[in-house]
Amino acid sequence: MVSRRYLRSGKTLVLAAVALAVLWSNPQVLPVNKPSWMPRFGEPGPPTDRQQPQEPLPRNLTLHLLPHSHSDIGWNLSFEGYYHASVQQVLRRASAELWSDRARRFTWGDLAFLDMWMEDEGDTANGVLAGADAARTWRQVLKELMLRGQWEVVGGTYVSPDEGLTTWWAHNTIVDAGHRTLATQLNATTRVGWQIDNFGHHNT
Repeated sequence: MVSRRYLRSGKTLVLAAVALAVLWSNPQVLPVNKPSWMPRFGEPGPPTDRQQPQEPLPRNLTLHLLPHSHSDIGWNLSFEGYYHASVQQVLRRASAELWSDRARRFTWGDLAFLDMWMEDEGDTANGVLAGADAARTWRQVLKELMLRGQWEVVGGTYVSPDEGLTTWWAHNTIVDAGHRTLATQLNATTRVGWQIDNFGHHNT
């Protein structure tokens, strides 16, 4: 029969070992092996930008407003569900309105829906433009709008990454897939970077 005293001391050792394992797997709470910029446990962190003295804003400030909308690849509906419910019509109507008025401009970000649209009906006659232009395929219409500078693709990512979580490799893969899609489907590329801070910034 094992003495209760030994059982109690055994439990204490197990609990101590678990506590040490937890602490060791969370180095931010340990006061050892830390880079100089990382605060030790219980110490205040470095001051944030808001706590630092800021330079005054210039007296003449130019503010650029760029209205935009984000077409979710999937949230309440599936990717295909969003495409058929609304995005396909947005792409068609935007193209038709731009074609009818050269003064109008349209900005598009992610390539996934454009890719689906081109695969779905890119080589189909649009049937909505006036006169002989109705025979143009949607791909021809979109290429011409891009050449005119009316339809601008910005960023060129295939989807909007969760910028608070993506790794360097994942973010580059998303950008690469988008740029390859744009080149394959429309023989085009992007000229404008696009960073709207969808979900917060990451070191990537």
